[in-house]
Amino acid sequence: MFKKLLLILSCLLFAPVYGAELTPAGILQKADEVRNPSASFTMVVTVKDHDGTLSKFEVKTKGKDRTLIKTLEAPHSKANALLMVEQDMWAYIPNLKRAVRVSLQQKLTGQAANGDIARMRLAGDYEAKIEKDEKDAWQLFLTANKKGLTYDKIRLWVSKDTYKPRKAEYLTMAGEPLKIANFENYSVMAGADRPKTVRIQDAKRSSDYSVLEILSLQNAEFPDAIFQASNLGP
Repeated sequence: MFKKLLLILSCLLFAPVYGAELTPAGILQKADEVRNPSASFTMVVTVKDHDGTLSKFEVKTKGKDRTLIKTLEAPHSKANALLMVEQDMWAYIPNLKRAVRVSLQQKLTGQAANGDIARMRLAGDYEAKIEKDEKDAWQLFLTANKKGLTYDKIRLWVSKDTYKPRKAEYLTMAGEPLKIANFENYSVMAGADRPKTVRIQDAKRSSDYSVLEILSLQNAEFPDAIFQASNLGP
């Protein structure tokens, strides 16, 4: 009788945890944890466009809603810094000597949008549902739950055994494909296996692409003051 009671208690205690991991929201959260090491981190990333143009950025992120991007090298950019706070974004333009409002959707360089670097987490921003339950991966369909995000809808493939994101289709509000992103070259960074390379290409023109490569990624802490638009600039 005592053994039966223990068995029943074990089922009650552990079944909800296992089930929670398999909800669409739980899958998306775990996929985010693969890409992002902690609540606050810093990274250096390059973006190489199909025409050979190379840009380089230093990124400082605190939580999901605050990111500061410093331009280290960007031949076609007029901004030397970008700041995201929630869904608001500013770019500091040296020639104007002031910060101007921009959007997450706006092109950073090539096929890379501002939000592709500034807002890497998806959980909380999107409502997720399982569109297909494949043998070794979940195909999630994500719908934005707030305005001003980089993409209105996303189709995301996540490996079942590791929760690693494999591929994403970025869609219009009508569900038409805009871009395709492949998460590649998994390497150990900040203590875990993470995608070091993201290849983003136009959905209709595969020859039009940009490759994001993370050169360094590590946990870090930052003062709140650096995430203020009034502090952008020299």
